[in-house]
Amino acid sequence: MKKIFFILTIAIATLTAQAQEAQENLKGTVKVEVDGLSCPFCAYGLEKNLKEVDGVENIKIDVENAYVLLTISKDKAVKEETIRQNIKDAGFTPKKIVMMPDKIS
Repeated sequence: MKKIFFILTIAIATLTAQAQEAQENLKGTVKVEVDGLSCPFCAYGLEKNLKEVDGVENIKIDVENAYVLLTISKDKAVKEETIRQNIKDAGFTPKKIVMMPDKIS
């Protein structure tokens, strides 16, 4: 009984670690909701900070709807915390981060 409990504990810990890592490593197109984004000047400052993130290829900022779309290089993965920190460094509050589904051609 102790062996089964031990094996289950290891399996749960492994799955939890894998799920956490998948959340932290962003790939493809990522949508980030941002508080405090209210004008083109704000968007410029945010874009400037996000351009510094290694692996970010393209940045589209929607000021009206307060979100950023980031395209991450196919051969890179960017940590969620890196994106959050760069947004904070630009003076904004990052909210929900979602990996967008790949487009079907």
